[in-house]
Amino acid sequence: MIGSLLETKRLLLKPLGPEDAPSLLQYALENKSWLEPWEPSHPASYFTLEGQKHILNQCQEDRRIEGGVLFGIFEREGEPEKLWGRISVSGIMRGIWQNGFVGYSIAGGRSGRGYMTEALNRVVRFGFDDLSLHRLQASIIPRNKPSLRVAEKCNFRYEGRALRYLRINEKWEDHDIFALTVDEAPLDVLQPPDRPERPQSTGAP
Repeated sequence: MIGSLLETKRLLLKPLGPEDAPSLLQYALENKSWLEPWEPSHPASYFTLEGQKHILNQCQEDRRIEGGVLFGIFEREGEPEKLWGRISVSGIMRGIWQNGFVGYSIAGGRSGRGYMTEALNRVVRFGFDDLSLHRLQASIIPRNKPSLRVAEKCNFRYEGRALRYLRINEKWEDHDIFALTVDEAPLDVLQPPDRPERPQSTGAP
């Protein structure tokens, strides 16, 4: 079971379960128009407590089989009980790929503060150190400039554009594909100050 609580300087990233349905519903309702251009169209049931419980039950099963995890983003100070965003690693594939897909969103009231960059850097470290993944991928609609900046600030590499990739808000949208492999991740992301330094490879066998 994936169950780590992750911390950054300003944030707590908590794996969400069915008990968090009220917080996730409040987030969805308060940010409905803010998130609508970037998400699939949702049925009316999505904006109900039962709808959110159903989603979180599936997330809990994904955690159990180590196929993915959805984190809620909370402030360490200010309003620590309020959910301000979501960030996930999903679709984890093992075998010869060792890949996970990252997705993220932040409340309109907390955009522009660097929270998502802080959260994604921490999730990158979690994906490589704790989940032992080799590669993380993000797929972003090209006109979503804030999300593009987050990926770039977190050292994700642009790989190309996938045409008509996902159906978002009733339209097949192109997505820019970004990826980061463990060997590309900066040492200050993989090794925070309270951990021993990772030895540099000499290239010798």
